[in-house]
Amino acid sequence: MKITTTLVYKFNRLLKYISSLNIMDTSKSIDFLLNNNCSLARYGDGELNIMMGGDIHFQKYDIGLSERLKKILVSSDNSYLEIGIPLAINTVKGYRKEVQDFWNMNMDTGRVHWIRFCGRKRSFLNASLTRCYIDYEEKNMSRLWFKSLTKLWERKNILIVEGQNSKLGVNNSLFSNANNINRIICPSENAWSAYESIILAVLKSAKNYDLILASLGPTATVLADDVSRKGYRIVDIGHLNLEYNKFIEEGGLDNLNRTIINESMYKEQIIMLINADKSEVL
Repeated sequence: MKITTTLVYKFNRLLKYISSLNIMDTSKSIDFLLNNNCSLARYGDGELNIMMGGDIHFQKYDIGLSERLKKILVSSDNSYLEIGIPLAINTVKGYRKEVQDFWNMNMDTGRVHWIRFCGRKRSFLNASLTRCYIDYEEKNMSRLWFKSLTKLWERKNILIVEGQNSKLGVNNSLFSNANNINRIICPSENAWSAYESIILAVLKSAKNYDLILASLGPTATVLADDVSRKGYRIVDIGHLNLEYNKFIEEGGLDNLNRTIINESMYKEQIIMLINADKSEVL
């Protein structure tokens, strides 16, 4: 290992002890969302990769996306929006060993950048509040976290903005306590290329809903900022559906709610399909 690389690793590891960020844990982050009428934009390792000039597996680097992500993270001028960043910047306590190893390796080069962009005076939610099952060694809190998160959309009219392959809440009961659900379906890869169509479609429909839920990778982070500035509540829920499916698969009881959305119901909920080159109202 080169001397410069070794020094970078040591410096980033030292920062963990001398320059931690103010990040709420998962329980406090969820409670904050439940008790405050705020929107949420989430940043993880993928968003940081794009900010630093790299690709991720479902989103190619784009300078426009990179600059928007940086601007939203460093700015504090949107009073409607809360920012989530990984609690792992400060601690990996409670995570499975392989998850701890991933974050420790990631922070060996990334911690200094998180501190540089975020600053130590601001307060953040835990971006990993939507990853509330798979990563944990002990999973006794997961059912409570899922149950609490579903209260966000209880008896509400919700608009889901998601990729073509996401199918949030299909074949499980995650959104069964919502009053009504509609969906805008977007490209599963490189959604940023269709951002103009996505934001126009969301803003055109937003007034009809109590809450907008987004699952579009880094594009959802920018969407949360733009939509919340118009006075609509939007929450980036990331991989919550994947986490919930794993919870059910490994023995969690799928009785948080009752109704399960099937494929036929899912198709009926779609109000617009956005491809990279065109949009179609259904």
